[in-house]
Amino acid sequence: MTHAWLPRIAALAALALPALAQGEFTFNINQSQSNFTWTGTSTLGPIVGNPSNAFQLAGTTGMRMFPLANDAIAQADFPGTGDAAVVPNIRGKINNPLPFLPPLATVAIDNLHLKLTAPQFPVAANGAFTATVTMTYISGTMTTVSGGQTTVTDLTGQQSSPSPQNGTLTQTGTTLFLVMPVNATSPFSDPTSGVSGSITINGTVRASWALPAAGTYCTAKVNSLGCTPAIAFAGTPSWTNGLPFVVSASNVLSQKTGLAFYGYAPSSAAFQGGFKCVAPPTFRTLSQNSGGSASGADCAGSYGFDFNALIRSQIDPGLLPGRKVFVQIWSRDPASSSLTGLTNAVQFTIAP
Repeated sequence: MTHAWLPRIAALAALALPALAQGEFTFNINQSQSNFTWTGTSTLGPIVGNPSNAFQLAGTTGMRMFPLANDAIAQADFPGTGDAAVVPNIRGKINNPLPFLPPLATVAIDNLHLKLTAPQFPVAANGAFTATVTMTYISGTMTTVSGGQTTVTDLTGQQSSPSPQNGTLTQTGTTLFLVMPVNATSPFSDPTSGVSGSITINGTVRASWALPAAGTYCTAKVNSLGCTPAIAFAGTPSWTNGLPFVVSASNVLSQKTGLAFYGYAPSSAAFQGGFKCVAPPTFRTLSQNSGGSASGADCAGSYGFDFNALIRSQIDPGLLPGRKVFVQIWSRDPASSSLTGLTNAVQFTIAP
């Protein structure tokens, strides 16, 4: 049988929502390659490392991509998601002008976590971009000891000034690579001691996103002949890949109508004597005939739906790079009490 799809345009039209104009990605930061240094100024003098001013970033940073036509990475932004941690904690001091005396102050910044935000920016064909980046502290405390007084300041919510950062966003196979130098300055103020100043970080974020593996989940409904339909998949789901990504069903009744329905969240709700494995709203393809044996009752039928063809058609604005999709196949089963059959389900993420 042919692996075909015919989407219901009327149903898909309801999906054309502005919130679905971009794909979401969570990049894992490569800590060993994301090396930074910090420098500080204050009203008492420069802040220097105690003993070091070097650190690394670890964790994640979020990114969104806005495809145009056949360009999956035409534009992007940093939506302020993810959690990048400063490792190790920062230790600094303000030296006394008289070197044989103790420091004028010590500064300890602990549990510093940050996120990056930037409005939408174009990405060139070679991956180059310039983003106006703001760094916001998700958490962190600064402990200042000066003149025998200790002050603890909550850094949560403090931001750097927006500044242009040049970087690259490239793709190899189904893996994305982000390289972005960052130079950002954040002010601080200690109301108790009156010490104020700023901390500037300088380094390069190196991070990557790899396509998660597709897989099956949920429970199929045993049909009226005692057969358990089985869902499967073959290929790589992708915005730009010209090869098929087929979601199929086997062990279904011969010569029966069936279709695939999909959505953007999983479920496991009781449905027609089995389980509905896709949460609403759901969208469906047009029906296929299962083929199989020309006469008699058996489970030699099968279905196949090429989701890459559906993705490439761009008829559904929800099928974007980075979106996670959940698919189940429904079929006719006249001898069943509900008159229908259900496979288990497939979940996959769309690669650029």
